Amino acid sequence: MKRHIATIIVVIVIAALAIPALANDTQELRFLCYQDGNECEVYADMLARFTAESGIAVAVEIAPESEIVAALADGLPADIVRLSDPSSIPDDTFGTPDSLAVIAPFVNLSLFAEAGVSVPDDGETAASWDEWLEALELVVERTDAQYALAVDNKGHRLVGPAMSLGAQYFDAESNLTLPDDSGLRAFLSILSELLDAGMTPQDTLLGTGKSQDYFTRGETVMYICGSWKVEEVAQQVGADFDWAVLPNPSGAGGSTAVAQATSLVAQAGAPNSQAVKEVMEWLARSGHMREFARRTLLVPAMEYAADDTLAYDTDDPVVAAALNAFAREALNLQDQAGLLHIHPWAGVYYAASDEYLRAYFAGDVDMDEALAGIKAALADAQSASLRPDEETEGK
Repeated sequence: MKRHIATIIVVIVIAALAIPALANDTQELRFLCYQDGNECEVYADMLARFTAESGIAVAVEIAPESEIVAALADGLPADIVRLSDPSSIPDDTFGTPDSLAVIAPFVNLSLFAEAGVSVPDDGETAASWDEWLEALELVVERTDAQYALAVDNKGHRLVGPAMSLGAQYFDAESNLTLPDDSGLRAFLSILSELLDAGMTPQDTLLGTGKSQDYFTRGETVMYICGSWKVEEVAQQVGADFDWAVLPNPSGAGGSTAVAQATSLVAQAGAPNSQAVKEVMEWLARSGHMREFARRTLLVPAMEYAADDTLAYDTDDPVVAAALNAFAREALNLQDQAGLLHIHPWAGVYYAASDEYLRAYFAGDVDMDEALAGIKAALADAQSASLRPDEETEGK
């Protein structure tokens, strides 16, 4: 069930190479770009080199993603746009992913050392959930740490552990129906048992607290979150303790994270498609994707750019090691782990998961009721997508 990153996200893109060469009426392109860090500044600098090589000018304009998405109602607002929400990408577009956000565990190594407990894996080979739980609980017993594990109850953060424990989110027709919820039940049981034992904070499961705070204060041994948090965690922890990002624990489904892609998108068939194609091809070169990842401190979106250690532009070796650990996790994604984020019902799943699982952890519903509520929301989404009027229109 493992697939290379480039294949995982091919569902949301049409390879730029497949776009036919069209005559260029202009050699000046507009690139509307959103960023969480310095991504657009890096693109502007890199594309200045592209312009010098090709003669095609690319004006990079920074804009909030909300404004870009709002403008999509009237069509693509620029020759190229950068988006993280696949549901907002219009039809008849092509593009390429430029980075991934990946989920994996942050681990307090100092607490392990203080407790005299061996870390269950060496950062290369995933240990089992059973091995991790035994070790985490032993560390809590031998130190002043209050919690073994902290994770925010947000759908995508719980999905990776559920998949690793055997959950199947897609049926044979690739519908998001959660046909096998055994892995999700297993992870909910783990969290419930830790909650009953006082070894995971309740407020993070109820949506009123942040698991990162418990980790950076040294109160939890493990914290499950994403690659976008690396710099922030490093700044907050400082020299207080040693930490690392390690492989996701493994179970019946192996060891897998979930990933979300940010993509560069352009309009297919536009008069300037050939010029846009040249930009896309240039940025998709391995060396350029690695440069973008290295300078922006992001996880590369293509295997050929992520399969070797990157020399990230940071003076903090812990940050560099953590980012490379996330890049290695991206190479181990299950098919479904990459497909979930881009499925049109993903938002339905995440919203229902947040609602019903918070109710479960609050004790308002039992596990069966919570999972039934999630599946009902997905069934409603499927029913809505198969309305008779739509079926008629499609014939």
